Amino acid sequence: MDMYNTFQSRGTYRLMRIDYFVVLLIMVVLLLMHAGEVNWWRFIIAFAWIDVLGTLPAWYVYYARRKGEHRTLPPFFYSLYNFCHSLTTNAVILLIWYWVTGSVEWAMLAAPIHILGDRSLFGNVYKQEGLSFEPVYHPAYERFVQEYETAGRW
Repeated sequence: MDMYNTFQSRGTYRLMRIDYFVVLLIMVVLLLMHAGEVNWWRFIIAFAWIDVLGTLPAWYVYYARRKGEHRTLPPFFYSLYNFCHSLTTNAVILLIWYWVTGSVEWAMLAAPIHILGDRSLFGNVYKQEGLSFEPVYHPAYERFVQEYETAGRW
């Protein structure tokens, strides 16, 4: 992928997921090394808010209100998901958390662990408007991948 060809091949997508997984492992190991110092209620809240706000409303509409294979949602749901699952958004929240509490605590690892887990374990990155909210093969993309992979390499 580059600035003109903004797609991932299957190989580069796997490499990206491996990178996220390595960082996830480091954060989980740090969390476990300090498990006795973690405020687990704060950890759970910081871990869960991302999906409670960013995913559950979209899932409700997607599964309860939409039919068919390619169930697109209004752009608001994609924006909300992307906002909540952004490392930048969560870094700002962590800075506010620090400003309010005046201390750094291990529960602050919840948000990056959540996001890195989504990206590495489940392959979920930002949602694209116009695509199904839940992963579904898009026929145009499948045609592109086949053409790309059969074109040969240098």
